[in-house]
Amino acid sequence: MPASPKTQPIELRAILLRREAKSDPPLRVFGLDLEERLQRMASRLGASRCDILDAGEYPPLDPGKAHYLVLRAELVYDERLLAGLQETPNVVLADTLPGYPTAEALAAHVDGANLPAAVAALRGMAYQRPPNHPKDDTLDGSSYRFAKCLEVTPAYHPKLRKSLPPFVFLAEPDNLHEIERALFKASYKGITDFVTKWLWPLPARFVTRRLAHHRVKPNTVTAVSYLLTALATWAFFEGWFVAGLVAGWAMTFLDTVDGKLARCTLTSSRLGDVLDHGLDLVHPPIWWAAWAWGVSAQFAGLELATAIVIGGYVTGRLLEGIFLLLFKQELFTWRRFDAFFRTIVARRNPNLVLLSVATAMGRPDLGFLALALWTLVANVVPLLRIAQALIERRRGVVIRSWYEEPLDRSRAETTA
Repeated sequence: MPASPKTQPIELRAILLRREAKSDPPLRVFGLDLEERLQRMASRLGASRCDILDAGEYPPLDPGKAHYLVLRAELVYDERLLAGLQETPNVVLADTLPGYPTAEALAAHVDGANLPAAVAALRGMAYQRPPNHPKDDTLDGSSYRFAKCLEVTPAYHPKLRKSLPPFVFLAEPDNLHEIERALFKASYKGITDFVTKWLWPLPARFVTRRLAHHRVKPNTVTAVSYLLTALATWAFFEGWFVAGLVAGWAMTFLDTVDGKLARCTLTSSRLGDVLDHGLDLVHPPIWWAAWAWGVSAQFAGLELATAIVIGGYVTGRLLEGIFLLLFKQELFTWRRFDAFFRTIVARRNPNLVLLSVATAMGRPDLGFLALALWTLVANVVPLLRIAQALIERRRGVVIRSWYEEPLDRSRAETTA
């Protein structure tokens, strides 16, 4: 019996619609002009080609072989929104833009049969058969539907552990800073330590904007972070704690910047992700071991404290992994308490605060002791939370993020 032919994946093509001539000089968002930004987004979504059409031009038509992602060249889109749109065929997004009172067509993902009508909708025109398209009843564009942004992309972003509705902006000279603030905010994790969450955002956004303007690559920033990590390790080992803390804090700041730069300029890559997260995972216990060596001459009970700090780092990570394995979600997204505890848990930045305060008091050895005690607390809490979650599940309670509960209520009200 002959084998059935394999289903070929549907090709995705992107089309950018200009409503007017490109401005000179072009408007830029984080160093990218609008069309370059949209082309990068289309490429990241897997589009095989990206055509740019002026007003009055019609798209090339190949109804049976491709789907089309149709975008307006003067708009700035949340990347999550286009990713959600890509997963939702034959839809035209219609929603309000910030500062504008009425809904309008913003983007579309359609097959070839619906392409002409979708293009007309995005141009704000009634559909008419283009002169280069055949007279064919299958091209009447009657099988797509309109949807709002939140119908395509939920507000909750699991990877960044935050709830933020997707957005679209009309790019104008007066609102470029507002757009950059929105894009930067969308690139930031919602649940993280208090230094990253509250101290770094403003200076990080300024530095990210400057680096983007000068076309600095995120991996270059990550490479500098590796160098600073090594310098901090060496300084801690030698007992030069002030110099080590300066290098360490500079590294933690750049660790915030490189990821934001990658997301805001659409240059994130698998290699960059591995380099960034690999460094984040490996260097903290090396720093704490180097600090322990640096204070060894003035510290009684050093071996026990070092075992607690290094071992506690490993077990803390393991406990978070166990929670994820058991309940299919991260520990710190379960309840508001867990999100709060993530801001102060014994991770790199809160630990550096303890060590910095102790060094400022002239007692780096007591800082390491405080680090050991806090590491113990930070391991007991996840153990208790795992036990509580197991008890809740045995009672029939579904373990889900508190972020998702308003979404569940909203869905219930919609279907009622």
